[in-house]
Amino acid sequence: MPGVSGGTIAFIAGIYDELINSIKSINMHSLKLLFTGKIAAFWKAVNGNFLFALLLGIAISVFSLAKLITYLLLNEPVLVWSFFFWFGAGFHVVRHQRHQGMELENRGRFCGWCCDSILHHGGHSGRNVH
Repeated sequence: MPGVSGGTIAFIAGIYDELINSIKSINMHSLKLLFTGKIAAFWKAVNGNFLFALLLGIAISVFSLAKLITYLLLNEPVLVWSFFFWFGAGFHVVRHQRHQGMELENRGRFCGWCCDSILHHGGHSGRNVH
């Protein structure tokens, strides 16, 4: 999805830490397991079930939604960009709720992000002007 990070989706879904740890586990040790034929040990070391399910879900989404998203971006750009703007704003609400002890400096960053998003995306019509 344009403008929506996979990390944002993972964070909201509650799988961000598992995703990061699974990606970090693909290292020299795990690759050595793979190349020495210890497939089961490699699969377990890299959290293969999780990564496989994640990649399968991504592939299914790309193939099943690509035409719909293209159609919507061409025909309803304001609605699509509005959805992504508020999705991004919702991410920060979820993040704030998970970290209730947010310091004043971080609250200022959050307010700055909100202002920046409104200024950069608020007037975007999504239409190409040539």
